[in-house]
Amino acid sequence: MKNSLLFSLVVLASSPVFGFSGDGTPFKYISSCELDLNGDQVADKAVLVEGIAGRELLALIAKGKTYETFVVSKGREKMFLQCKIGPSVKESSAAGGTGKIVKTPGAYLELFAPESSSVAFVWNKGSFQEVWTGD
Repeated sequence: MKNSLLFSLVVLASSPVFGFSGDGTPFKYISSCELDLNGDQVADKAVLVEGIAGRELLALIAKGKTYETFVVSKGREKMFLQCKIGPSVKESSAAGGTGKIVKTPGAYLELFAPESSSVAFVWNKGSFQEVWTGD
């Protein structure tokens, strides 16, 4: 009896909590795009998905025949992806922003909520810089 109780406790303690552990639950695809995000003349990929932990923006930066993945944004529910081409992004002066101009490598990602806020992500020295573009 003790052995079977101990075995049950070990199995129970080592079992994943279904629904929160990446147990194979499908995630929801929202949108994606392909463009050169870091200015190296090679197409990179961006994917907006929604899973157990909420909405995530992932960037796959081309590195030879593989990709380096960056979690660009997490938890910004009800925001949508726009992939933009342009030499710069202007920071919003709302909510303490300075209104500065941020140079891009030629393209950048932007998450926006319709008739609400927006935030751009610009590649800068090996990572993404967050720039609030709308309040």
